[in-house]
Amino acid sequence: MLKPCPRCESERVVYCNYGKRIGGTVGTVAGAFSGASTTVTGAAAGARLGVVAGNKVAGLAGAGLGAVTGALAGCIAGLRLGKLVDEQLLCHFRCLDCRAHF
Repeated sequence: MLKPCPRCESERVVYCNYGKRIGGTVGTVAGAFSGASTTVTGAAAGARLGVVAGNKVAGLAGAGLGAVTGALAGCIAGLRLGKLVDEQLLCHFRCLDCRAHF
């Protein structure tokens, strides 16, 4: 059970998770861009070396797969970092009645 608000003593208190939300979002976006860009360059190099599929097909397929795996890895890393930030730096709770953070 969550503790009551120290300001108004209301029981309507929620856990914030600000760090996890922001970390997960930023990690997902950064991982997707990173995964897509590195995969596109690898696919282009492979197409130059004689891969049967054309450069555009290999590049698009590789970018899609790279974006998904990069987004997943980035999201996991962002959530872990965000959890640390939540626990160490930010306020844990918010009162729904007086909007106090504690």
